Amino acid sequence: MRTKFIRGKTMFLWVIFTFTGLFAIAQSNFSIKGTVKDVNGTSLTGVNVVFQGANIGTITDIDGNYDLTGSLPAGEYNLVFTYVGYVKYESDVTLSAGKFNKSIDVIMMEEALALDEVVVTGSTINAKRRQLGNSITSIKADQLSNSGTANALATLQGRVPGARITQTSGDPAGGININLRGVNSISGSSDPLYVIDGVIVSNSATAVTQTGTPAGEANIGTPRLADINPNDIETINVINGAAAAAVYGSRAANGVVLITTKRGVSGKPKISAGASLVVNQLRKKVYISTYGKQFGFETLRLGNITGISAAQQAANPNVTVQEIIRDGAKANLATNLVDVTRYDYQDHVFHNGIGSDNFINITGGNDKTKYFAGASFMKNGGIVKNTDFSRIALRLNLDQQLTKWATLGFGINTVRSYGKELPNGNVFWSPVNSVNITNNIWDITERDANGNLKAVEPTRVNPLSVIETFDFNQNVNRTISNVKLSIYPIEGLQLDIITGLDAFTQVGTQYIPQYPYSGVAPTFLASGYASVASNTSFQYNTDINLSYNKNFGNLSSNTVVGYNYQNSRVDYQASRGENIAPGFESIAGSPTPLTGYGLSRYWIDGYFGQQTFGFKNQIFLTGAARVDNSSIFSASQRNQLYTKASLSWLVSELGFWKNGNLNKFWNTAKLRASFGEAGGVTAIGPYDRFNLISSVTYIGKNTLVPNTQLAFENIAPERTREIEFGADLGFLKNRLGLGFTYYNQKVFDLLVSKQLAPSEGGTSRLENVGEMENKGIELSLNYDVIKSSNFEWNLYGVYGQNKNVVTKLGSPTVALSTVTGAPAFLIEGEAASVFYGTYFATDADGNTIKNQWGLEQTEKGTAVNYKAGDEIPEGSYVLGGVLYTPKRDANGMPTGVALRKVIGDPNPDFTLSLGSDFRWKKLSFGFLLDGVYGADVFNADKRTRQGVGIGDYSEKELKGELPRGYIHSIYPIEEWRVEDGTFTKIREVSLGYKLPDNLIKGMEDITLTITGRNLYSFDTYDGYDPETNAGGVSDRLRGIDFGNIPIPRSFQFSLKGSF
Repeated sequence: MRTKFIRGKTMFLWVIFTFTGLFAIAQSNFSIKGTVKDVNGTSLTGVNVVFQGANIGTITDIDGNYDLTGSLPAGEYNLVFTYVGYVKYESDVTLSAGKFNKSIDVIMMEEALALDEVVVTGSTINAKRRQLGNSITSIKADQLSNSGTANALATLQGRVPGARITQTSGDPAGGININLRGVNSISGSSDPLYVIDGVIVSNSATAVTQTGTPAGEANIGTPRLADINPNDIETINVINGAAAAAVYGSRAANGVVLITTKRGVSGKPKISAGASLVVNQLRKKVYISTYGKQFGFETLRLGNITGISAAQQAANPNVTVQEIIRDGAKANLATNLVDVTRYDYQDHVFHNGIGSDNFINITGGNDKTKYFAGASFMKNGGIVKNTDFSRIALRLNLDQQLTKWATLGFGINTVRSYGKELPNGNVFWSPVNSVNITNNIWDITERDANGNLKAVEPTRVNPLSVIETFDFNQNVNRTISNVKLSIYPIEGLQLDIITGLDAFTQVGTQYIPQYPYSGVAPTFLASGYASVASNTSFQYNTDINLSYNKNFGNLSSNTVVGYNYQNSRVDYQASRGENIAPGFESIAGSPTPLTGYGLSRYWIDGYFGQQTFGFKNQIFLTGAARVDNSSIFSASQRNQLYTKASLSWLVSELGFWKNGNLNKFWNTAKLRASFGEAGGVTAIGPYDRFNLISSVTYIGKNTLVPNTQLAFENIAPERTREIEFGADLGFLKNRLGLGFTYYNQKVFDLLVSKQLAPSEGGTSRLENVGEMENKGIELSLNYDVIKSSNFEWNLYGVYGQNKNVVTKLGSPTVALSTVTGAPAFLIEGEAASVFYGTYFATDADGNTIKNQWGLEQTEKGTAVNYKAGDEIPEGSYVLGGVLYTPKRDANGMPTGVALRKVIGDPNPDFTLSLGSDFRWKKLSFGFLLDGVYGADVFNADKRTRQGVGIGDYSEKELKGELPRGYIHSIYPIEEWRVEDGTFTKIREVSLGYKLPDNLIKGMEDITLTITGRNLYSFDTYDGYDPETNAGGVSDRLRGIDFGNIPIPRSFQFSLKGSF
């Protein structure tokens, strides 16, 4: 028995040792290293590298390197590389017994739809794209890097479906106006809400220069997002609609632009730097006639539009005249020609502006501390002589792991910008307008014995006087900072507290000396002018958000509750004066200075809750509500409620789709729908609910008088209610991504200034009576046609179509204030800001009616107030509450008063952009075509050039190609000044070459790039550029061309690298 026991024990031990030995022999001690990059050769940081089915993995460092070590049984494995927004990469690895070393370098391709990409939807709120029931556009740093512009908002042009992004001026600071899904207010701004790293920031365009004369409703200041350096930006998420932005409550009706800046990552310090040279050029000259003839006599002014007086004819006996009748008035127009010498003043106003854009960044850290620091300097030379814009900025972002359950983030961005300016449109003495309104028979370079420039046409200003002697300067000091504390005590629970501050001061000075010649119109500030203005903005916000994520089998839950507080204070002070004494260059030289001060203060706070349920990671249902309170709301309108609901369904995640033949070419199908409400407060002044008083001087004493605008005691925010449907589709292994969205917005409680009877004690009062609609569709395309390690071809495009209608105003029409002569109106039943003016008379066949001299005529007839139910005679029409009836006299000529109709619409029919990127080995090429179609432009400068005798029509009349008096006859017809503003621009073209790594020891990613921007415009516009607006960034005045600085063509030569 003992022998059997010993034998059995021995056998058992032998079996154990045998299997232990076999196990030991079959183990693989592996070390797999490599680098992960994208197809452009850029290192990818944070890529997950995991053996599928085994609990062993790692992530790539700042240089894209990974080192995966461990021990697994020998055999075949699947090594999986995953990264948000990129197609999963799998590599088969056979681990051999013993030591195993292998190097695997990976090239990852971006996924067209990136459904698992985490996008920012709020200050500290994130969600995977698959969960969202609304559209959101994400623009990443690599898409911004070759845009060829130093303006952060300009980089978005042609990349956001449903957005109209317009550069309103070629001023070096570059005014950019953004409308997401059309105009959403008829009294305030339709600019989106901007949030940078959780900080609500100001994009105000308060003017501290250009203060000499009123510009109507034009908003011609520099939007302050010009202070932001695009090289600091990691991503920009654009939330178009109210449904998506509802969690921002009373400030989200115009959409939200969420900007996330670059932050540190673990790894050794990495320095990135770039330097570039920028050349700006006038892309296109307007036609200025140099034909050496003029009607009448050499010193005759405005001979195309005014008649010769008897005294002028007596003093110039060689003048011959022809009598022309226009609107019943006779004019004797000169018909004889005299020789003159003409000049093209554009050659003296414009030049090539030279600038640069330079930056240096350092990033790095460890598991506990991460940092990003950057410095930049940019200077943009203007194409108008003696103008430029410069910006110097410092940024620091820190992230600290305090404990296993808490992190602290800090960010600060300090900016100092400086602008050297000149008058920019809306005044007759701006350099560009001086070209348009001055008869070009004077040599503007001539000087007197003292070296002073000589006068030009009487009442006008020599444009070189403006360029050489005007001194306009603007300085801005700005700080944007934030602190974020995140606490996650238990799994799934996270508390985020973020506090942000945006503070800046603008100081603008102006000096216009007395001209060294006489005859300048007094309204052109001929006696000298000086001003100093300051605008100090201080706003901060605090967000406290608590989120909890929990899975219950196939059901997932995400709950977010939060509180938000916003506070804003803006102080504006300006002093100005005329009749500047010799030797003075400031307001101190004025005997009668005027000083004004304005203070704007308000706060908004709100509570919100949001709940998202998910089922099998396929269907997501979200509901949210927010309640806002604000100091600008009337007591009866406190506690404004905004709600939201959305649904996202990934149909392609269903079994029949995933496992069927459909999945072979159609891989993703996501359906989405959302409903939401948001508010708008841009039209509400902080004190509109009060009756205000002002201080004036009366009989030498300070006197208080009531304002003419009475209080609106029940003032409430404007509201937008929106429903949205859409789909995100992926084909060809998700290399082809298509997005579709349909939206329908109802905008109501719009604030309108109601005119009052004098008996009510004031002239006007704001009331929430207006209504408006926006309907449209948005399309997006992203197609990775070819992606390989050596060759890449990507095609992308966006399309937007919006139909805007003002459905209720409280009055049939509202005229918009402008100094440009544009008949801009709000009219019930029409799109916002249409041109409503006089027009050409036509016959039954649509041909223009001409008089006995062959001259076209203004349409005339009767215009009477119309009441609903009144008879509308045949041939008549009703518009703006007026019944218009064209009339003809016995000769078939128009008779009566001039009639009006909608002669133009600055709102486009649609926008369309198409771009492509190519890469072959180390050579890259890209382009972007960006177009606006069906928008009209009121070209005020076109008429002016003809009237003063320097335009193309004027030359044709001099040559007899048009009948004498043609310009005189059509001069008052406003329809003549409306042109098709359709254009397709070569917005961007870039060519780059990446040098081999370590060509310079220790350096990598060295790239040489040449970028051209706004190279050419395919249009028929008779002006510098149809992309323009004398209204600046005003959303009420749009599509007006009056002395604006044209958008330049620019070339950027850049060198970037890292080490």
